[in-house]
Amino acid sequence: MKSVTGYTQLDLSDGGALMSALLDGVRGEVTSETIGLSGAGHLYNARQPGLLTQGMAAWFARNIAPARVAAISEMKNAFEGDSRDAGGNAGVYLENKCDAARQKTGNASIEKAAAFSDKHKAEISDHEQTLESYKGLRSKMGREPVRAKKWLYVLSLLGVVLLEAFINFESFLKVPYITSPFLATGATMAVGLAVGFSAHFHGVVFRQWAFLFRPQESAEAGVENRRNDALRRLAIGCILLAIALAMVGGARYYYLREYIVEAAILGVAAPSLFGGIIFMLLGNVVAYIVGLLVAYVMHDPHPIYAEQDQKLRVTTQRMEALKTQRTMVQQDLAHGLNADIKSATNQDASARGPRYAELRDWADQIVNKDQEVVGALIAYRQALLQALGPRARNRIFRYPEGAHDTLLPTSNHQMLTGDEYASRQIALGFDI
Repeated sequence: MKSVTGYTQLDLSDGGALMSALLDGVRGEVTSETIGLSGAGHLYNARQPGLLTQGMAAWFARNIAPARVAAISEMKNAFEGDSRDAGGNAGVYLENKCDAARQKTGNASIEKAAAFSDKHKAEISDHEQTLESYKGLRSKMGREPVRAKKWLYVLSLLGVVLLEAFINFESFLKVPYITSPFLATGATMAVGLAVGFSAHFHGVVFRQWAFLFRPQESAEAGVENRRNDALRRLAIGCILLAIALAMVGGARYYYLREYIVEAAILGVAAPSLFGGIIFMLLGNVVAYIVGLLVAYVMHDPHPIYAEQDQKLRVTTQRMEALKTQRTMVQQDLAHGLNADIKSATNQDASARGPRYAELRDWADQIVNKDQEVVGALIAYRQALLQALGPRARNRIFRYPEGAHDTLLPTSNHQMLTGDEYASRQIALGFDI
């Protein structure tokens, strides 16, 4: 096992030539604005492991990779040859076989994450912007938004329209120009809708008065447009209410006139024309006030806050659906990987040659040496983070394809802070 021996005899002691050459690279990288890392697609690659800076990767490729790849190749051939010489099935170097399966799964995960990002990036970004806007408004308002079901609000206003119908229908039947119940029904519904819309316009404007007529921020440009729109809605509401009351007053006049004529013929006291019309109009005003209160109570004083809340609920529901999709994809990949590793483990157990125990001892020497190499790389990382100082708190480490295992990736790479980078585990792959 000449290659394995050559790898295990590499001197990585503190102060040695290899460690000095590695740590010397810190000075070259510490001044970079962005520090690139080897990508997630290399996590199981024996020649260039993932999560290494350019300095680390160059040092590894020059001083470690040749000896280590040779050792892994030697072990792979030894396991296969040992089993083959004994007349059994093809033996496997288990670490190599498992990392090949992990690499295949990682590549598939990267590909699927990239396709997901291309398809849903705009949706996810819109959700994140909506969430930030909502959080800012909630902090500013110091309260939860008014949440009312649209269908409940519509039903409430329809109740006002129905109340109007009960009050006015019989009076419209007495109008001489209305010659059928259908026309009376139409006139009744027109009055009811006019009162309902008037109550809606006025109730919403009164509820949102501070927002509509006062600037929310200094030098706000949109307040004039909001004010003009509110005045138009107030005017439209007043016109609708005036038309509705005029129609009701006219219908009530014809309704009472018939009773007054009949009372004169019979010689009994006639109802008051003025009092009857006023009473009828008061009933409609009460219905209008009820509708106005419904509109007032069921709307938020800050319409943008309510809109952001409603939009956030919609986008959150969509994000949950996307998370479910991504979870299923990730579970499928995990199941496939587990099956491949189980297959490799079974093959290893069923195809062991006579030198298997000896070869495993040699393989363990590679693993032990790997820990020394990883320790050296971690020492470099710590030295680099220390040299970066406060800059390490910024997202300056670019990790290509690092977002492939996130639930909702929006790009194929991640930007990591120093703490985030330090928390990532550096490992040396066996896939050659």
